[in-house]
Amino acid sequence: MTANGEHTAGMEDEPRGSGSAQHITEDEASLYDRQIRLWGLEAQNRMRSSTVLLLSLRSLAHETIKNLVLAGIGRLIVMDDGAVTVDDLGTGFLFREEEGAVGQERVRAAAAQIESLNPLVSLTVRPTLSPFVRDPSTASSSVDTEREMVDFLRKERVDVVVACDLKRDQLIAIDGAARKAGSMFYGAGSYGFYGYVFADLGADYEYVYSPLSTSTNPSPSLFKKKLSFPSFSQALETSNWYLGHKSTTLGASPFRDLTRQATRDSDPLTVIAMLALWEYEKRFGSLPSSSSRKRRRAIRDEGEQRSGTSHDADEAPSDDPPHIDDHEGVTASDSHEAFNQIYSDFKSQLGLNPKFRAPGDQHGLDMESIMLSHLVTHAEHSFAPTLAILGGLLAQDVLRALSKKDKPFVNLLAVDSMGGTGAVSRWAMLDAVDA
Repeated sequence: MTANGEHTAGMEDEPRGSGSAQHITEDEASLYDRQIRLWGLEAQNRMRSSTVLLLSLRSLAHETIKNLVLAGIGRLIVMDDGAVTVDDLGTGFLFREEEGAVGQERVRAAAAQIESLNPLVSLTVRPTLSPFVRDPSTASSSVDTEREMVDFLRKERVDVVVACDLKRDQLIAIDGAARKAGSMFYGAGSYGFYGYVFADLGADYEYVYSPLSTSTNPSPSLFKKKLSFPSFSQALETSNWYLGHKSTTLGASPFRDLTRQATRDSDPLTVIAMLALWEYEKRFGSLPSSSSRKRRRAIRDEGEQRSGTSHDADEAPSDDPPHIDDHEGVTASDSHEAFNQIYSDFKSQLGLNPKFRAPGDQHGLDMESIMLSHLVTHAEHSFAPTLAILGGLLAQDVLRALSKKDKPFVNLLAVDSMGGTGAVSRWAMLDAVDA
């Protein structure tokens, strides 16, 4: 353990990372035999020579770590600045109550479990999120945080940054630094039964893929493709949403001018809800299910601007206005209204086919309203089924990006684990071209 609390474990004195000239050992070939048969030796060697940085050991990280480590990446760096709580025990298997995890630093409590998954993977844990996430109340304005992030990523030779369950603005900042450092970036999070994975693999990402074999072409040739990914900030830009999905202008709506069936197949409502959550967080500083006086005042002020009314400056608003019920499990009416308005505005701006109707369940219930109500109430809650699905999909795509075998997410996956659906939509980027 170093002076700053960093701990490194693994089978090798020198951790493997990008640029390693080593090749797969006999032990690794035996352990990863099935994967090598599936992906090929070259792809497996890329993965075992890679370094992945995972930020935040909250719920989604557990399933993601398991899949990355079992697949045989070279080195994993895990960073988190929190301690294990009782709530953490229900959302991840890396913390064990019987081993006294509650109260320990998350990275310390998880380290032994991660190591046991695959001792061939070099593990580094750091009990901090700095320089990637800092407390704004204590951070010095003179510190160039982006410069520090870039320096860290280059020093550690990080190939992929995976940021789990962080805030919108934090994701934007980390992604910006990753692009400057030449590292690929994934941002992912869960909101109750819903979640997302965003991929930014850089402006010049190349991969190979093989078409499905047919009776006339049982051994198709490999093709090389190229993708140019936008940053998270660019993907969230709304100014070109008035353009149709066929437009070559970056930032067009991926849903405008689609047929009714194509709109239904694209499953647009879940991803629009994710966009609305991020916009809500941008405006009010927290998710809808949070409770704070500052947030409620911001919502009230925005509502007054829309309606043309104003609040009496001499009237001191109470912490809990009569129309707000902060009881557990009950949606605060102001949060619900503000979030629904953002969602409705985005839905309109993206130009969904007017003939498209949100699907109902087998009992005829309005699934769109159920989704919105669930997100307002449970956006800050974690559910094991969602974490298992989303974590598996996230890890699978990280491995796909590292191996450069087959097409990765392009570029935003939205998952509805309650409805059993998930769809990838392309934001502010064009599809793959020949390399």
